[in-house]
Amino acid sequence: MRNEDWNNIFGDTPEEFHKSVNSALEKIAEREETNMSRSMGIRKIVVAAAVVAAFGVTAIAAMKAAGIESHTDLRDAVYSVSEIQELSDDEDFGVKYIDEFSNGYKFEVGYPSGGKATDADGNTIKEYTSFAVEYKNGDSDIVFFTEPNADVVDMPTDCETVDVDGTTVYTMEDTYKFVPPDYEMTEQDKEDEASGKYIFSYGTDEVEIQNVKQVMWKEGSVICTILEQTGTLDMDELVSMAEEVMNL
Repeated sequence: MRNEDWNNIFGDTPEEFHKSVNSALEKIAEREETNMSRSMGIRKIVVAAAVVAAFGVTAIAAMKAAGIESHTDLRDAVYSVSEIQELSDDEDFGVKYIDEFSNGYKFEVGYPSGGKATDADGNTIKEYTSFAVEYKNGDSDIVFFTEPNADVVDMPTDCETVDVDGTTVYTMEDTYKFVPPDYEMTEQDKEDEASGKYIFSYGTDEVEIQNVKQVMWKEGSVICTILEQTGTLDMDELVSMAEEVMNL
């Protein structure tokens, strides 16, 4: 398996985001070489995490943080909800993790990650543990993220919201065009990128267009995100899944 071109995979995101996240992703890619049976699962989670981080960085308020780093180790994977719940409880998250959603998505694997928020000069302003949990239903999957960084990250202001029993759920959808590392953009590609039709990400074996949907909400100081990359679920279903988590 070749290493991914992590330096280009995230498209047009802030420079600090590239600096802070790419190094971690490159390290994870190296770990994938020694664990082929799990590499596709962690790659999905890592790319999903990068999408979440991209939204977080663009939403970060002035005088708070300028970059977010995240480090995940395959060896830290856990394979039961009770294990990820215990790890989360040790961090006093106050978040519950569901074993199976009513629409059939079941717990598959969870990963604790080391997170760090930095200022514009690269100084650390907050270190924390976060969690990424994958749920599968046949060939479809979603990733549920919990990150205790609500004190340094503002929620997005340019997206639609839904009120769920008094909790504001932020809904976002973008279309990514994944292309090989040596892909040369056409004039149409450049127009599509400029217009916001596609967010370009480099590192796949072939050209692939994919919708990425996510819903976000806060539980105390923790930002919760459910992200879907397979195009199987609509936004209403993701909001309903968020509601199930809230009602645990």
